[in-house]
Amino acid sequence: MIKDSLEKIGQKYQGFIEWWKDYVKVLILSYTRIARDNVSILASGMVYSTLISIVPCIAFLFAFFSAFGVLQNVMDMLSVFLRETLGEQTGAEMVSMIEYYTGNALSLGVFGIISFLITSILLINRVYTVMNRIFRTQPRSGTLKRFTTFLTLLIVAAILIVVLIAIQGRVERTMLNFVKSDAFVLASSNFWESLMIIAVLWVGIFSLIFFLPNARIRLSSAMVGSLTGLFAILIATEVFKHIITTSVNYSVIYGSLASILFVLIYFYLFWYIIMVAAEITYVHQFRPDKGLIKGRPESPLSQISEGVNLVLLVADRYRSGGGAMSEKELVRKLAVPTSKLYGYINCLEDGHIIMPVNTQRSAFVPSRPLDRIYLKEVLHVLYGSERKAREDIQTMGEAVAEELEERGIRAMEDISIENLLERL
Repeated sequence: MIKDSLEKIGQKYQGFIEWWKDYVKVLILSYTRIARDNVSILASGMVYSTLISIVPCIAFLFAFFSAFGVLQNVMDMLSVFLRETLGEQTGAEMVSMIEYYTGNALSLGVFGIISFLITSILLINRVYTVMNRIFRTQPRSGTLKRFTTFLTLLIVAAILIVVLIAIQGRVERTMLNFVKSDAFVLASSNFWESLMIIAVLWVGIFSLIFFLPNARIRLSSAMVGSLTGLFAILIATEVFKHIITTSVNYSVIYGSLASILFVLIYFYLFWYIIMVAAEITYVHQFRPDKGLIKGRPESPLSQISEGVNLVLLVADRYRSGGGAMSEKELVRKLAVPTSKLYGYINCLEDGHIIMPVNTQRSAFVPSRPLDRIYLKEVLHVLYGSERKAREDIQTMGEAVAEELEERGIRAMEDISIENLLERL
C-alpha cells in the first residue's frame, strides 16, 4: 500500500518535472521567434492605436456600466489600478484626465456613443490583425460578420466585468455581516479589489489569445500563454511602479506631460507582453521547431518527399508567374497537418531555401534563383547531414549512414530545383 502510494507520488513528481522542462523549451523557442515576428514593432503599433482609441473605448464602456448602475464601482477599480500601476501622483492625474474627457464624450449623446463603439471595434480589429499575424492565419472574410463578432466580444467582456463587480459586492457584504471590525473590512475590500483587477486582466489576456485568432486554439495552450502573460504583466507593473516613484526628475522636467510619457511606456510594455504571451501559446500548440520533422514517428521517406514537394510547389508557382504560394494552398496540395507544415517551412526558411513575402509570413517564394538552389541543399536542410572523416567512424551505424549519404545525397551534386521542374 505504502509502496504503491510512493510510486504514484514519484510518477506525479516526474510528470511535474517533465512539464517544466517542456515549458522551458517552449520559452526558449518563443524567445527565438520574437525577433523574427518583429514583436517590438507590433507592440509600438498597438501603442499608437490604443492612444487614439482609449478615450472612445472607455466612454462606451462607461455608458454601458452606467446603464447597469456600476459605473462608480468601475471608476473605483480603475482608480486603484492606475494608482498601483503608475504611482500615486501619475495615477491621480490620469484618473482626472479620464473623467474629464469621458465626461465630455458622454455629453455627445447617442450619436457619440455609436461613434465610440465603432472606434472601439476598430481597436479590437487592430488586435485581431496582429494576433492572426502571430498565429500565421488569415483574417476572416466578411466585414459585417467580423463587426458582429467584435461587438459581441466587447459586450460579453463588459457583462463579465459587471458580474465580477456584483460578486465582489456580495462577498464584501457577507464578510461585513460576520466581522464588524472596520480595519478588517477595509483590508478585505482592498484585497478583493486587487483580486478582481487580476481576474479581469487574466480574462482579457485569455480572451485575446483564445477567441481572436482565426485558428482553433487549444485550451491548455491558451492557459499557458495567458497565465505567463499575467505573471509577466504583474511583475513588470511592480518594477515599472518602482521606477516611476524614483524618477522624480521626469516630473520636474516635463511637468504634467510626464504622466503621458509614463502611460505610453506602460502601454508599450503591456502590449509587448501580450504579443509574447501569444507567441508562447503558438509555440506551445504548434511546436514550430525542427524536431517536428526529424526522426520517428515521421519516416525519412515521408520527410524528404513532402519537403521536396513543398519546395517544388513554391518554385513552380513562382516560375509560372503566379507569385507567392500561401500556407493554405500548401496544406491543401500536400495534404499534411498545419503543425507539420510549419516544421517544414521553418527548416526551409532557416536553410535559405524559401522566404516569406508578407508581414504575416504566410506566403512564400524561393529565396534564390531556381538554378542556384540545389537538391542536395534541400535534403541537408530537411533531414540533416553530418559529414565525418573515415577515421572518425566508430560504429557500424555511422558507417551505414555515411555510405547512404555518399551514394545518395552526394550523387545529386549538380541537380538543381530548376532541373527537377524541367523533368515534370
